[in-house]
Amino acid sequence: MTEFKQEVFNLADLCARHGLQDVIISPGSRSAPLTLAFVRHPQLKCRTIIDERAAAFVALGLAQQKARPTILICTSGTAALNYAPAVAEAFYQQIPLLVLTADRPPEWIGQDDGQTIQQHRLYGAHTRGYFEFPVDTSHKDACWHAGRIISDAINSCSAPVAGPVHINVPLREPLYPQSAITYTRDARRISRVKTESRIASDEWPELSRVWQQSRRKMIIAGLGMPSDELAVQLSALEGLDDTVIHADVASNCHDSCKLHFADMILSGNIETLAPELQPDLVVSFGGPIISKSMKRFLRKFRPAEHWHLQQDAVAIDTYQSVTRILPVEPAPFFRQLLENSDAPQRPATYASTWAARQEQASTLLDRFLNHSNHSELSAMQATLRHLPQNSNLQLGNSSIVRLASLVSLKETRNIQVNSNRGTSGIDGTVSTTVGAALAVRDRLTTLIVGDLAFFYDRNALWQRDLPGNLRIIVFNNGGGGIFRMLDDSRRLPELQDYFEVEQNLTAERTAADHGLEYRACDAAEQFSEMLSAFFQATDKASLLEVFFDKTTNSATFAEFKSITREIK
Repeated sequence: MTEFKQEVFNLADLCARHGLQDVIISPGSRSAPLTLAFVRHPQLKCRTIIDERAAAFVALGLAQQKARPTILICTSGTAALNYAPAVAEAFYQQIPLLVLTADRPPEWIGQDDGQTIQQHRLYGAHTRGYFEFPVDTSHKDACWHAGRIISDAINSCSAPVAGPVHINVPLREPLYPQSAITYTRDARRISRVKTESRIASDEWPELSRVWQQSRRKMIIAGLGMPSDELAVQLSALEGLDDTVIHADVASNCHDSCKLHFADMILSGNIETLAPELQPDLVVSFGGPIISKSMKRFLRKFRPAEHWHLQQDAVAIDTYQSVTRILPVEPAPFFRQLLENSDAPQRPATYASTWAARQEQASTLLDRFLNHSNHSELSAMQATLRHLPQNSNLQLGNSSIVRLASLVSLKETRNIQVNSNRGTSGIDGTVSTTVGAALAVRDRLTTLIVGDLAFFYDRNALWQRDLPGNLRIIVFNNGGGGIFRMLDDSRRLPELQDYFEVEQNLTAERTAADHGLEYRACDAAEQFSEMLSAFFQATDKASLLEVFFDKTTNSATFAEFKSITREIK
């Protein structure tokens, strides 16, 4: 074994010394030194997943739940390109991944050698950092450089903003060691100390003045992970008469909030409702929100002030109304806000105005679904009502997450919700759920997913260690049913052939291939009966496939949209 590979072996040891544990490897020859360095390390847990696209999303699910970087290893060439969708999703969700791609040495790039592409900055702007590992570490300064790169890369995964970091590792032959691998610990571990950002004291008088003079305050919680401290602060804010909180379905703030049907309320007569519901001040934090109705509402009826809490340097102005960027974490900010602000000295009715509309929405929804046909909307409500407490929920994209947003999480308790809403693609939803289930084996993890997204990502199930706490519910309407729900697409003559992509597959054989228990149904009563048994703890993963007629789905959703106009 040539001398330079010692620093490659030390790469694995330095990752372990930084506290990283989980490694997802896709097999390959050029990556053999990396694979063996990590597999043979006693402190690292390695899993093999053949499909690199699925592997990267499994890694994302693990990192999402554990809040620390998962390591990805693949060989050179197009294998590394298959990581790109998950890398982009991790970037926008701010999930830490450490991506290690093996590469040919630089002299062979562009020379028609096998499995060779341009891997320099392969993922472009979708990483928090890019590092090129030295191809030759025979000089002591090169060894120092290699060690520094590893620490820099690992630290960049988490601060100042979490996300994916790419290390490209050129490797010369021979690739397979002829003797035992040793870890010399020559490289120093360089750690990054955590800091907390706070708003300067001279800024608070103006912020407090605006906060107290705003009679209608709306807090919007976007995509995010659970936080006990944040829940405490939001509960205190929820008690103010002049403040409402809209918690996105994937914000993990729903247990602290009373407003559950904002999406449904704003789907109807927003012109009529706007004079009473338009906020004076919006305070937003977290990632994207699902509700298109809320986005349309705030873009049209803009607040006088909008504060957005973010660590990124580039302003995120989703509602076209941001007036101040506050580079702080939500929980300490709201704590400081409450400490620096006095209770309002005037009567406030903003919260009660929203509450009255919410009562209407809740009554209308229950009345409608109690008498509607078997549809995805009613099935979503039934599923959310049956979810066991203290479990995890992963929501697929397209119509699935929108249906959950409309039905709301009002009747769930202690449910952590995640969804790949960073880029909102259907790829990787099953793989991310598998990763999440592997990360938290003592909690049931349920995925609700559409048929196209499920079949697109079924390689997620192609692995040796499929966890028994995994539950998958497939809503099968025979194609891309969301296009019949959208006003602009449902009338297109090309709808069936070029948008829905009609299919007649079922998940039964996929479940059998990968050892999942399989159930199926096509009626509302049958579905509700099955859910209780489906959620029972077992040592085997399970899949429940629910069939729908897309025409009935479309008609039911159109009728539902019409009843939202009754909210006044």
